[in-house]
Amino acid sequence: MLKNTKFVLELYWINLKGATMATNKKISEAIVKIAPYLDSKFPRNVVSICEKLNIQVSETKDLPDNISGLIYKDGTKCYILINAEQSAGRKSFTIAHELGHYLLHKCKLEQDSEIISSAKGIDMNSPAYIARQDINASSSKEYRTLETEANNFAAELLMPEKEFLKQCICQDSIDDIANYFGVSISAATIRADRVGGLYFL
Repeated sequence: MLKNTKFVLELYWINLKGATMATNKKISEAIVKIAPYLDSKFPRNVVSICEKLNIQVSETKDLPDNISGLIYKDGTKCYILINAEQSAGRKSFTIAHELGHYLLHKCKLEQDSEIISSAKGIDMNSPAYIARQDINASSSKEYRTLETEANNFAAELLMPEKEFLKQCICQDSIDDIANYFGVSISAATIRADRVGGLYFL
């Protein structure tokens, strides 16, 4: 932490104000929709939130290494499958990411004639699903947009901006922050970079 507390607090409010203005309206509205299921405790229990939305979450070892998870619809119910080989922090972010697809891109899951993301090695009976996989040069523009929006939603859900900046002041390292929010160090580092938290570390 920085020793100059006054300077830290000034930076905190400057970055908080700027980051809040830049918050994506679409993501903010999605967070508001699930606000009744959120509390002030961290890490957030994303599985519990999904259950309250009637989304079933399961782990599987059948997903390829480059697939962290996916969401699909079967009938009237949605299911999230998570790669069991991932770390706990990665799993949590992936569940939140797939929940983001459910809230932000639900219409895509309704399009039974369209496969949103083709993933080799997955044999889904449901014709419409969205998978979280590595983005590369061959990824379509639509896929990149969907993934970016879902990632931003997951970051805001698991590491709310105001609480995150507060922890950047209170905690001693990015490792401590990641542990507090129950995410990977890489996820916490990216979040810190985007909301100005690196000023405090």
